[in-house]
Amino acid sequence: MIIKKATTKDLKSIAEIFRIESSRPPYNNKRTPKKALNRIKEAFRSNDIYVAIINNVIVGFVMVQRDSGIKNQLWINEIWILKLYQGQGIGRKIMDEIESIYKKKGIKVFEIVADTRKGGSREFYKKLRYKIDNSMVFMQRRIK
Repeated sequence: MIIKKATTKDLKSIAEIFRIESSRPPYNNKRTPKKALNRIKEAFRSNDIYVAIINNVIVGFVMVQRDSGIKNQLWINEIWILKLYQGQGIGRKIMDEIESIYKKKGIKVFEIVADTRKGGSREFYKKLRYKIDNSMVFMQRRIK
C-alpha cells in the first residue's frame, strides 16, 4: 500500500469514494457524482488530502486541516475507505502516516469531530487511542 498526498488528478476517485461510502447506512447521504466532486474540489482548496493506493487504485483517503487559530493543532475532517477494503488496517495505516507527517511539522494535538452514533467510528478512533473530550459540546441550530 502507498499513502501519498493527493493531487488534482486524484479528485474524481476521492469524490467517488466519498459519494459511495457516505451514501451507505447509517450515513445515507445521497449525492450526485457532480455534487460529491464539487464538495471534494472545494475542500481541496483548504485541506490536505492523502490517499491510500493498492494496486494503482485509490481505496481510501483522509482529509486534514491545520487550525488557523492554534499553531500546533490539526483537524481530521474526513476519512473514508472503500467497503471492500475496510477491516484490513488501511484506516489505521493512513492515520498513523498522517500523525507521523504532521508530528514532524510541529503538530501536537489531533482533533476529530465524528458522529459516534453512526457506524463504527467510535470504536475505530478508540483503537487509535483517541479520547472523547467531554469539555466541548457540539451545538447546532437549523434556521428555516
